[in-house]
Amino acid sequence: MKTKKRAGPDLVDEVVAGFAAELPTIDSVALETVSRIIVAGKGFEQQAAKQLKRYGFNYTDFDVLGMLRSSGPTYELTPADLIRFTLITSGAMTTCLDRLESYGMIARRVSDADRRVRLISLTQKGRKVIEKALAERYENARRALAPLSARDIRALNDALRRLDFTEEESDSE
Repeated sequence: MKTKKRAGPDLVDEVVAGFAAELPTIDSVALETVSRIIVAGKGFEQQAAKQLKRYGFNYTDFDVLGMLRSSGPTYELTPADLIRFTLITSGAMTTCLDRLESYGMIARRVSDADRRVRLISLTQKGRKVIEKALAERYENARRALAPLSARDIRALNDALRRLDFTEEESDSE
């Protein structure tokens, strides 16, 4: 990902200019902002996919391993916790956990406290791999945001934090 400051218009500017010329009565600022977030997200995702390919796993695998590592000793979470923290669907989570278990990155066990609950734990191999991958991802994120000042980054985080994508129940349901 390029980290130098852009001197001129970007792809979103070109698209917005086209809409402004063809549909001048439409205020395009909101769509311009959302488009920039999507373009940035795709760029970050492509960067992550390229880096993670060296480790033999994808971003979903990375996300699950990272959540387990960040959970602290014993590095265990329930599948429900992993779904909540990673925003991965239940079916995708099962597939991911099967894959990570086959790689020797995680282990599954029944909870001692409640035999109905399964726990997913990070293996020693998984911990070693995710710590290396996390260090690299943090450094890549730092480099990707290098054109922004610390103040810009805080302001961006504050603004994005205010967006709410939680689903609300509709009155008609």
